[in-house]
Amino acid sequence: MYLFVYGSLLSHNSHNFLLNGCKFIGKAILEGFGLYKVSWYPAILPKENSKVLGEVYQIDPSTLKKIDEFEDEGELYKRKEVEVILDDGRKIKAWAYIYLCEVDENNYISFENQPWRG
Repeated sequence: MYLFVYGSLLSHNSHNFLLNGCKFIGKAILEGFGLYKVSWYPAILPKENSKVLGEVYQIDPSTLKKIDEFEDEGELYKRKEVEVILDDGRKIKAWAYIYLCEVDENNYISFENQPWRG
């Protein structure tokens, strides 16, 4: 199974160690979602005409469980299967964490200012 990450789990960010041992598939784009700064971390929500730059990893069930706990799945984020576009143009299904709370539109991060750094 695959996981699309866009924030602190990215390869250059603070919590990527949670994906140690997982295969990096490549950079990817998720269309129809917007990226927002909600604290020291980002969140994504459905947003027309927007896209999010991230990375895809191949993960196993134990890693997914660990990431569910990290993302506070069901409380802060909801894990959802989405379609992402890899750098080579292939489309694949991957899990992504969608924010469950309100966001301030002033904290929207345009595609040109991605990926998330933090």
